[in-house]
Amino acid sequence: MRSWFGRRLVTDPTSQPADGLTAYREGRADEHQQLRRDGVHVDRATNDAYEHGRRDEQLRHRGSPILAIVTFILVIIAIAVLVLAVKTGSFRNAGAVLDDLIQNPAHVAAAKAGSALEKAGQDLKGDAPPTNQP
Repeated sequence: MRSWFGRRLVTDPTSQPADGLTAYREGRADEHQQLRRDGVHVDRATNDAYEHGRRDEQLRHRGSPILAIVTFILVIIAIAVLVLAVKTGSFRNAGAVLDDLIQNPAHVAAAKAGSALEKAGQDLKGDAPPTNQP
């Protein structure tokens, strides 16, 4: 059975079939002669066209570094939430763990800021040195 997509070569029945190795060597010799004749111009033109296309595509597909950083941070957070969800058994428990992690430092910071403000207020009220007025 023949393949539907196979090549169907039409050959002249009067011609002699060429030896495969001979035909290959003749083709390689023709290719080498053509490259020697105008290879420098072809290579330079090809390289110029390649570089031009590369530059155009880089400009077209240029990305935002800020967007890449934000996306990276969001992916890290998503992975952390998934790990916590697997570790704690549910997304609800993972959310509770994250809430505790966020709230505890906030409460500590608020308490420190409040005590610092109270101390500054007390310093202003009672411990301020008298000013010398003339």
